[in-house]
Amino acid sequence: MRTDSFVLYGLSKYESIIDKIIEDIRCHDNYFDVKLILTEALTNAFNHGNKKDDEKPIYLRYEYECQDRYVKFEIEDSGDIARNIVMSRELSDDNILNNSGRGLFLINCIADEVYFQENTIVIQKN
Repeated sequence: MRTDSFVLYGLSKYESIIDKIIEDIRCHDNYFDVKLILTEALTNAFNHGNKKDDEKPIYLRYEYECQDRYVKFEIEDSGDIARNIVMSRELSDDNILNNSGRGLFLINCIADEVYFQENTIVIQKN
């Protein structure tokens, strides 16, 4: 198993970090899924958890195993502890065309496992 971590302040460098992670896990076939998951999770942590405050850190930890073919991400924001977050695999007609509100929905549809631990979202993709 291999692990790594990053600390982000704001979203100015998140694309290069995602590209580095994808390069690291080159043995994983689902590059697009991983990029979408990380983009949505980091954007969500910044916008909702950190309230768009680029002085608050976002912690990104991940582990992956090529042989077992899985990657696991933990994205922790500096906001209040998340409570009562409902993740659905269905999107209401009212939200389909909104500019926001689909991040957790997309993550939940693409990932194999998603759950929250306080202010950390844990995402696993096999």
